[in-house]
Amino acid sequence: MGSWRGAVCAVCIVAAVVPAASHADELHSKNSAANRRYDAKRYEEALKDYDNLILEYPGEPKLKINKGSALYRLGQYDKAEEAYGQAKETKDKNALAALHYNLGNAQFMEGERMSAQNGQQAMEKYKAALENYIKALDLRPSDKDAKWNVQLAQKKIRQMEQRQQQQQNDKDDKQNKDNRNQQNKNDQGKNKQDQNKDQRNKNDQQKQDQQDKNQQQKDQQQSQDQNKNQEQQKPEPTPQQQKQEDMKKDEAKRLIEQFSDDDKDLNKKPQKVGAVGEKKIEKDW
Repeated sequence: MGSWRGAVCAVCIVAAVVPAASHADELHSKNSAANRRYDAKRYEEALKDYDNLILEYPGEPKLKINKGSALYRLGQYDKAEEAYGQAKETKDKNALAALHYNLGNAQFMEGERMSAQNGQQAMEKYKAALENYIKALDLRPSDKDAKWNVQLAQKKIRQMEQRQQQQQNDKDDKQNKDNRNQQNKNDQGKNKQDQNKDQRNKNDQQKQDQQDKNQQQKDQQQSQDQNKNQEQQKPEPTPQQQKQEDMKKDEAKRLIEQFSDDDKDLNKKPQKVGAVGEKKIEKDW
C-alpha cells in the first residue's frame, strides 16, 4: 500500500449561499483573497484572514473549514480537528464531504504523533479518522483519496492491535517471570528458614543433652559424696565392742580350722565295731 494521501484544501464560497448579493460578493472576495494566501503556502496569513472573516460572518461554517485547513498545514492537528468540528452544521454536500475528509486527515496525523507514546489514544484517533473517511465516501463515493485512506487507516488499526497484543503478551511474560522469581525467592527464603530452624533445634537438643549429662554427673557426684560422708560419719566401736568383735572372729577362725582337720579323715573307712570285748548284758529276770 502506498503512502497516506493527506491533501487538504480551502473551500471556495460562492455568492449564491448568501441572500444579499452585495454581502455575498464581499464575503466571496475576502475568502478568495485568503484562499490565495493559502494556495501560496502563506498559512499563518491565511489563518488570520479566516479568523477575521469568522468574526465578521459567524454564521458561515465554510470559513471554519478553511480555518481548520490552515491549522492543519501549520501542524496544529488538534486545533484543526476542533475547527472542523465546529463546521458540521453546513448543509452543502460537497463542503460536508470535504469536512469529513479533512477531519479524518487531522485525526490520522494526531494518531501518528501519539503512536510512540500512547498506543491506546493513537488507536482511538485512527478509528475516528476511519469513520470520517467512510462518511466522506458516503457523501462523495468517487473520492479515490478517501478510499485510499480508508484502507490505510484500517491497516494502522490492525498494526496497533497487534502491537497492543504483543505489549500485553510481553507484560504477561514479565509478570509471570517476576512471579516465578518471587516464588523462587520465597522458596529459598523458606528453605533457609527451615535450615535455620533445624540448626536451632539441633543446637537446642545438643544443649539439652549436655545439660542432662551435666545433671547426671552432678547427681553421681552428689551420690558419691553422700556415701563418702556416710562412711566418714560411721561411729567408731568402743573397746568393749572391739574386744567382743575380736573374740567372735577368733571363735569363727577356730571353728573353721576344726572342721578343716576333720575333713582330712572324711575318706577313711569306718572301723568295725564288733562284739570282741563287748560286754554282754545279763538277762534280768
